[in-house]
Amino acid sequence: MLSRWIRTWYGAVVRPSLSLLARIGITANMLTVTSLLVAIVAGILFAYDRSIPGAWILLFAGFLDGIDGELARIQNIKSSFGEFLDSICDHLGDFAVYIGLLLPILRGNAWEEVILTFIAMFASVFGSHVRSRAGMVGIDTKTIGIFTRCERIFILVIGILIGKAILAFWALAVFNSLSALQRVIYTIRTSRKNKAVPAYSRNAYETK
Repeated sequence: MLSRWIRTWYGAVVRPSLSLLARIGITANMLTVTSLLVAIVAGILFAYDRSIPGAWILLFAGFLDGIDGELARIQNIKSSFGEFLDSICDHLGDFAVYIGLLLPILRGNAWEEVILTFIAMFASVFGSHVRSRAGMVGIDTKTIGIFTRCERIFILVIGILIGKAILAFWALAVFNSLSALQRVIYTIRTSRKNKAVPAYSRNAYETK
């Protein structure tokens, strides 16, 4: 939700800077990999209980991840490999962040936060898995779900900066799970709707 609203205006704001990056040879894939490396740095900072600088670094990683697609559009480059790389780097970056968050929590025996973090991590991965499997049967769930990676990063950063990380963990656990459920329900309903359409009708529509 938040990411879709941001994308309605940030393109015009960052486009001049992205045009400059394009002219000097920076590609969207470079930004994607850089975003992963920055997220790993954030995870390391979290692991060493440097949560405040880690939060700001994570916010920067999210910013880079948010502009790589816009750079690809400026360069008129869209590839299956780029989408694959973006997905893989997102997952690896999230994993690094979650592991970094877990380590100091485990040292403090804060089991409520441990459980919430595991639920949030699983729900995030599960939601992506649902999107992938739905895509294999021709159902696009990219815009389905109230929480995307942008929302996850934003909630986590805000929670850490205001000293209410436990509230962020609760929000991530609940809304990541809800977003995954939304995708499951949407996929089931769309699949049933597609089956209800006669084959000759679908063929006629596809040839238009």
